[in-house]
Amino acid sequence: MRKTRHVLIAFQHQTTFHDYVTRSVTATVMTTPIARGPLVDWHRRNGATIAMCDGWEIAAHHASLDDARTNLLVDLSHRATMEINGPVTRPSLIELFGVDVPLRQIHINTGGEIYRLTPTRAIVFGSAAMGQNSLDVTGAWSTLSLRGPDAERILSKVTAVDLRERTLPPLSCCQGPIFGVNTLFGRFEDRFDLHVASDSAEFFWEVLLDAGAEFGLRPAGVDDRP
Repeated sequence: MRKTRHVLIAFQHQTTFHDYVTRSVTATVMTTPIARGPLVDWHRRNGATIAMCDGWEIAAHHASLDDARTNLLVDLSHRATMEINGPVTRPSLIELFGVDVPLRQIHINTGGEIYRLTPTRAIVFGSAAMGQNSLDVTGAWSTLSLRGPDAERILSKVTAVDLRERTLPPLSCCQGPIFGVNTLFGRFEDRFDLHVASDSAEFFWEVLLDAGAEFGLRPAGVDDRP
């Protein structure tokens, strides 16, 4: 990260203090880093409205979506993500969120969702709460949210993982491959959230859009969600 250099030339040319402050602030703004998810360029190429959210460039809006039954794919790569590993997993969850989450279950907490993968591993999406035993992995994971009445049917075209509701009920999670990409599946009442390594995100995104074409699946921005 580049450090801001104060514009010391202001003193050499006897500019006013106001001018010096203005130049310093301008330099700071121009060198402030902007986080960019792995799909931002794809969104730009496809006409999305790009906006800022918590220091990240995100796709805010793709198109007018009037059909409430439309199948949507939303990029949530900007969400805060943290991992808790090892024997401290259970006490850390209780300390941070006041709850221990059963295996393969998802607990919705204010601002985020806690996935309990194993007795010694949990991942929290969407919460900035950090403890001394948690690791910030924001940016390492990309979250793609598949929403709509045909979400399960779309996924059945690209994975052999059994995602039927009797096997994976709402607020449950599991792991498995989609076209060779290791995927963490989270099922909710109205969607599947799919979490993958960010370096696989664009390939994964296009695989899902291709699989969902016959169901009218469309990319959507965060502001397009029902």
